[in-house]
Amino acid sequence: MQREYKKHGFFSFVPSPSDSRNRELWCLKQGESGMNCMCRVLEVSRKGIKTKVGVEKVVLNGVIADYTAKIPFVSLEERTQLVRDKVVQIENAYVKRWKGIATLYIGKNATVSIIDEDIDFPGWAELMKPKERTIGEIVSCEGAFDVILEGDVVSTPLSWKEGRRKVILDDGTGAVFVELKEKEKEASISFGTPVTARGNVVIVGKNRYVLMAEEVKVKSEGMIIEKMKSFLSRYT
Repeated sequence: MQREYKKHGFFSFVPSPSDSRNRELWCLKQGESGMNCMCRVLEVSRKGIKTKVGVEKVVLNGVIADYTAKIPFVSLEERTQLVRDKVVQIENAYVKRWKGIATLYIGKNATVSIIDEDIDFPGWAELMKPKERTIGEIVSCEGAFDVILEGDVVSTPLSWKEGRRKVILDDGTGAVFVELKEKEKEASISFGTPVTARGNVVIVGKNRYVLMAEEVKVKSEGMIIEKMKSFLSRYT
């Protein structure tokens, strides 16, 4: 980071030329490598494992975020810099899909450093909130972690699997399957129901996107009217 002098004697931190290679987290894809990003650590946990040759080591996993998105991470080395609520610079990481979700892997050739400067970076509480995304955008990015989708149910229930019901959600930009874990939602969700759903969008099989819904809300008539008024006010 470098300091930029502002009027009235104030300083602010702006990206230095070396930071221009940083990627936003919202559209990382399977197979990408040499990834650099600046992010805040939201969650981190330690797990002891034994390698194939019998060596014991510690692996870290958790969630990182920037202002565009959240994404899971795995560090194959124990790194003291990866601490909850710290802003860090990660260099030379790579992306693999784990359980259908793009995950940032921090291998032995990667570097992690804590950003100590007082930079203007979103706080932990703000970054913990899910981002609202369109289905078309998510499909083009090959999935998403902890997002909110709004749309209409355009199918009747397709099947039950391990207590989940599957429907199709369409928001005008695309469609995804939605698996509902709450069986009591069966009576309130049917063809044409407008809903807001939160969860992870994962790839199942070949180019099949499924929102693993942790939370689903049926939009009330009042909410729909307010949404329409908000939309129309921007063009009238």
